[in-house]
Amino acid sequence: MTETGRKILVLYNVAFTPDKDFFENICRKYGFSCIIKQTRESVQEDYLDAEIIIGQPVREYLKKAEKLKWVQLSSAGADHIADPDLFVNKDVILTNSSGVYGKPIAEHVFAMILAFNRNLMQYERNRQNCKWAPVLPMRDFYGSTLCVVGLGDIGKEVAFRGKAFGARVIAVKRTSGECPPYVDELYRSDEIDRVLPQADYLVLALPNTPETSGILSEERIALLKPGVFIVNVGRGTAVCHEALVRALQEGRVAGAGLDVTHPEPLPADSPLWKMPNVIITSHTSGFSPGNWNRHAELIRENLARYVEGKPLINRVDFNTKY
Repeated sequence: MTETGRKILVLYNVAFTPDKDFFENICRKYGFSCIIKQTRESVQEDYLDAEIIIGQPVREYLKKAEKLKWVQLSSAGADHIADPDLFVNKDVILTNSSGVYGKPIAEHVFAMILAFNRNLMQYERNRQNCKWAPVLPMRDFYGSTLCVVGLGDIGKEVAFRGKAFGARVIAVKRTSGECPPYVDELYRSDEIDRVLPQADYLVLALPNTPETSGILSEERIALLKPGVFIVNVGRGTAVCHEALVRALQEGRVAGAGLDVTHPEPLPADSPLWKMPNVIITSHTSGFSPGNWNRHAELIRENLARYVEGKPLINRVDFNTKY
């Protein structure tokens, strides 16, 4: 690509696989040069003269990116980059990819819930042993109470599908606001203790912030209704894993679907690996063949806005970290 004085650095990984032709065309349109590299193969020099970075940058390299004005993350989570001390330019704009992952993650949530309800994990173990036998009892999702904690892109998609499945949907979000038609009751974060005892299914769809870290503490796990099924597709730091393990072992929590843990990878000696009532999916709930099209739409719109000096979509607040 023809070199210009303005450069976009695109960093890809297994979860973000951009189309080279897309970037060549859009950079040509707006007068940028473009370098596309795998994040782990990028070096400090790649960052030095970048005006825009798209993808997942290496934190240490950002500290010398003196020309950097905007970082478009390929992830919805931004806590790992939302640190003003990482940037030379204190007016740098940080945007995330909220809106890209909500639909596949919501499908993943219900895959875990329904697999648990219909005993599919045990049926798979039976299949491996050529064992034909009913696995009972089973559980209904219809008519249950679904509690969604975090009503961002992911939480909204989960709530919408939960309502379509016939559940009573209650949701918790940081600030009060208008209750969406697919949510029966909406609560603020400081009211969460009123909500937890009602949940048959508890879905955590939270970013990692100081406020959300440890939000499902040992005390709050004790508030949960016996037999609850917990799904975490936000960040592993939201859950006290030691307390969760005890509750699962004692049968107070019926099961869990964990796409995220703390730490990651989950240590091999964690009791969670051996529990038949736990589903672990290695932080892959957001993977989807449709992600690139959603990424491309967001990048195209935000780059046009950037060039025109208009506010960008999904701007991250460095204080709240989302």
